[in-house]
Formats: sequence, C-alpha cells, structure tokens
Amino acid sequence: MINQREALQVYLYRLVHGEKHGLLAAMILGMLRLMSFIYGLGVQCTLAMYRWGLLHRHKLPCKVISLGNITVGGTGKTPTAQRLAAFIRDMGYRVVILNRGYRAAWKGQVGVVSDGRKIYMTVTEAGDEAYLLAKSLPGVPVVIGRNRSVTGDYAVRHLNAEVIILDDAYQHWQLERDLDIVLIDTINVFGNNFLLPRGTLREPLTNLDRAHAFLLTKVDQSTDIARDAIRETVRKYNAAALVIESTHTPRCYIEIEEWYKGVRPETVPLDKVKGRSVLPFSAIGNPSSFEQTITDLDVNIADAVRYPDHHDYTMAEMQSIMQKAVDCGAEALITTDKDAVKIPSEFIHSERPLPVYVLSIEVRFHEGYEELMDMIKNIAKQK
Repeated sequence: MINQREALQVYLYRLVHGEKHGLLAAMILGMLRLMSFIYGLGVQCTLAMYRWGLLHRHKLPCKVISLGNITVGGTGKTPTAQRLAAFIRDMGYRVVILNRGYRAAWKGQVGVVSDGRKIYMTVTEAGDEAYLLAKSLPGVPVVIGRNRSVTGDYAVRHLNAEVIILDDAYQHWQLERDLDIVLIDTINVFGNNFLLPRGTLREPLTNLDRAHAFLLTKVDQSTDIARDAIRETVRKYNAAALVIESTHTPRCYIEIEEWYKGVRPETVPLDKVKGRSVLPFSAIGNPSSFEQTITDLDVNIADAVRYPDHHDYTMAEMQSIMQKAVDCGAEALITTDKDAVKIPSEFIHSERPLPVYVLSIEVRFHEGYEELMDMIKNIAKQK
C-alpha cells in the first residue's frame, strides 16, 4: 500500500499530465504554474551567479564525468553509469561513483556504500540506486552524500579516485566537471515542457547548452520521427555537442533467489519465458518502457502492478502481488534489478507458487559510440 507521500506524488503526476479535471484541478494547476515561474527564476539566477563567478565552483584533483538529465523521472542513468564505470575500470583507472543517496536512511556527509571490495550499507541505508550500483560493480567504490564536493574530496583522499562519475548531477553546479553527459529518454522526452512543479523539467531547455554530449536512450522503442524531433531540439540549443544513441537490451532472466546471491547467478534464457503469461511489477520512473520491453520479447502480459518510483516493498505487498499473478493465470512474475534490491528477503527465501524473475538489462551504445569512448579515453589520460 502506498504511503501519503507517494499518493501525493501520483496525484500530482496525473494532474500535470492532464489526467485530472475540474475546478480544484484548475486551481491547483494555476498555483503550480506560478510556482514554476518562481522556480525558473531561481534556477536562472543561480546559474548566472556561477557563470559570473559570484558563486564558487569546486575543482577536484581528478577527472570528473557527470551523468544527468533535464527532467525528473527515469532515463536510464543507473545502467548507463554501470556501463561507463566498468569501461573506465577496465581501462585500468581507479573510478569512483558519487551518488546523492536519494531516499537513503543514512543522512551523514560521506557514506561509503562500497569500497569496491565490500558493501557496507543495506539498501535502506544507501538508497536503491546507490546500493544497486555497489552490488553490480565489483572493483568500483560507491559513495553517497548530497554535497559532491565533500564526497569527491573523500573519494580522492581515501579511495584514490582518478576518475569520478557523478550520478544524476547535471544540476549539481557547485562542482566542476570535465564531461557533462545529458540523457534523454526518447519515449518520454521533455515531459509536458513545463518546469517543476507544473511539469517535469528541472531546467529550461535553453540550459541544454552546458552539455558536452547527449545520450538518447531506448531508441529501439521510439520512432524515427520522435528521434529526429529530439535531435532538432538539441541542435537548436547546442549545435556542438556529440549525440549518441543507446538501447536497453535484455540479456536474460535471473530467478530472484539466485539473483540475491549475487555471485555468478544461474541465468534463465529469454526463450524460456517466450509465449508465456507473466505479471510485471515495478516502482520505477518509466514503467511503461519496462513493460514494453517484456512485450517485445514475445511475452504475454496478463496484468501489471505499478508503484511510485523508489517505493519500498513490504512482505504483505509482495504476497498481494503474487496472489494477483496467480489469480490472473500468470506463470511468472518479472521485475527490474532496481526493484529486486527492495524486495524483503523473507519473501525471496519463502516458498512461492510462481517464480519471480529479474530481467537483466544491458545498455548498448550505437551511433556516436566510438566518439564518446574517445572523449572518455582522452579525459582519463589527462589525469
């Protein structure tokens, strides 16, 4: 059952996307539009002060690569951070990921989720994104904290960072970076083109001019017309930046108990579930994309369960989802790795009438890939 905060989140999402009507909805939208105007002024004034040198940007003694977006919601930053961190690690550089620790129970300045060898925090303490990064990236430390200047200094001094990846940091203007990559979800582009809180834009589109590269994600699920429109918008505000395309490609399924072990888990081929009826459940920024991926694998979706982004599952909720799957005739449940870290262990290790599969996704770069890798190599060499 969703809490009051999540219920408000769902209501506002539906409201700003035109799913709520009536006098009350119109009044709230009017208030939100005014708040968006004030928010936009604040964003532009703060950025101007950084550009004019009135506010100081901190420079770390290492190379810094930022991944972010200009909207709220899921664009695929976490799997992209995984892929880039693994690439830099395999080049022989000491790479550390800095994550803000969204909805983490831990509230200190510097939190070491992993030192690359051992995970020190639970998913509740670290937050789902940071914990998942730590779990999936052996040899890559993950540190959380709201102030990336502080966590960055710690990563250099105590973890010997040579390259730092800032996860979700396009709006973290306090820290200088060598490469700014903005991710754009090609199936949920710029929301409704309003700034927060009336819409989902974190900044005006004119602020795309700061980016060095744009990564268009999930291009296999979007149309040529949509991608051309995105490129036209990007070029309008930033003609010099590199544009790269990527897909989120399914690799295999992993049964949740096997996935939980984390050490070379036994995998289930995609073909084994082909043609069967399943129930997907998720608490992510873009659940429709996840469900479309399952459909594209020739799997029948009997029903689906969605929770607000970053929702923490309870035992009762998991039992309810399982019963729903049984009642609708599903032969398995499918979820994401971001959701898997938040499923109670007592449910994972309990006797279940149906298997629960984690769909393993791999980010694959396409157009612009070689140019992006060259940019990263050149930056890392300058250490």
